[in-house]
Amino acid sequence: MLVLLLLTASTAGCLEVPIESCEGTDCFPYDSTLLNDLLSNQDSLDVLLMASQHSKLRIKSTTTYETETQQGEIHWDVAKDDEKNLRSIAMRFNLGTIAIDTEVIDGAEKTNFRIGNVWHEGRDQLPNYKDPFYDLAQQATEEPDGIWPSFGFDTTTILGLDWMITHDLQSLEQVASADNETHTIILVLKGMPPEIIGLELYGNDGSTFVLKIERGDEVDLALQTDLPRAPIEFNIDESLQLGDGSTIWAGYVPLEFTSEIDAAELTFHVIESESTIAEFNLAELSSNQTDSHGDWWEFIYWDYSGDGYFSASDYFEIRTNSTLNVEIRTFDNWANSWTDTRVVS
Repeated sequence: MLVLLLLTASTAGCLEVPIESCEGTDCFPYDSTLLNDLLSNQDSLDVLLMASQHSKLRIKSTTTYETETQQGEIHWDVAKDDEKNLRSIAMRFNLGTIAIDTEVIDGAEKTNFRIGNVWHEGRDQLPNYKDPFYDLAQQATEEPDGIWPSFGFDTTTILGLDWMITHDLQSLEQVASADNETHTIILVLKGMPPEIIGLELYGNDGSTFVLKIERGDEVDLALQTDLPRAPIEFNIDESLQLGDGSTIWAGYVPLEFTSEIDAAELTFHVIESESTIAEFNLAELSSNQTDSHGDWWEFIYWDYSGDGYFSASDYFEIRTNSTLNVEIRTFDNWANSWTDTRVVS
């Protein structure tokens, strides 16, 4: 199992004017003793603490590792802007011939997402902004076997080292480096009092971990405009034969469907030989139709969730006495596209 790290730092005191030497933790620059004092606090690197303290936050981490035959890499880029109600979660994974590269920017009615380098626009008409750091932490707790970024690092594991520290007074940046039995470790601190904004671990086994933290105006989240519109992902399962000789397609919108969509933007199509013989816009709620073959079709859409939109837990039902070989597909009028990948003329 991969061990993924996302790290953050807490503060240690305050100081109005930098000085070259002092007692206690309110100092700039740090020496090895002061840095070890900071690292002795097990909570000194805590993403959730930093998320609670900063309305704008971005954390990037890249981990490389080796299996018996291949080298792998996983990269996380998680950011938020509470003032704009926007968040971004990006993940890139490479292992041999397997590659995944995705990003989602959401929190508002318009969303952006990419697969590889291709961006699309999506929508969510009842956005529910969540802090991505707390959201991912909760998901990791609920599904511990999934691949999630970790939200903590025990700094006492790198405690007591002999740190070599350089500093720049103008930028208030310090770089500390040290070695232990398994890794070369580099820490980057900035500000007054100093906060950790970067960490690099280089293992003796060839593994690496690089972390960068951005806060405040360094974080710039924005939605792109004029992107290709992407349809929702929604498929209707196979039909069932009823005892009276009729056929039914029925079910609930799965709980994994996380958006809310205007029902008027979706239309069910009954397709025979790539041609539509009956269709139903979900805003109609119910409809009875007769196709060109004389067979009847009954459509029902029920906003079971009661939120006024097509969303998780809503119910749909399509019944017919037709014995034709047909399929039921959904057309997303907003995106001008089918909600699956099949092509119908």
